[in-house]
Amino acid sequence: MAAAEKKSGFNTFAVAASALAALALVWVLALFLQGGFRAARAIEYERKVLAPVDYELLIYREGQQARLAEGYRWIDREVGVVGVPIERAIELVVERGGGR
Repeated sequence: MAAAEKKSGFNTFAVAASALAALALVWVLALFLQGGFRAARAIEYERKVLAPVDYELLIYREGQQARLAEGYRWIDREVGVVGVPIERAIELVVERGGGR
């Protein structure tokens, strides 16, 4: 009678093999995604930190800083717009009530 009995339940070997295969797949996927993230981060780092310096922009900024450091100057004489040093402009705003 033992030979005629039907075996029921899980195939332990198949379940264990499937679980190991699923774990291996998750591990490989995690490594793949981690590699992609690191590659993207390296590209961004190179673009932001190691990129060549834009000398035209530096020259432009230096010119703008020099203009801001100048004393009183005409910006538009016809309209009557005058450039004032920032320290003096702050004093004028405070004297006039803080821009209220």
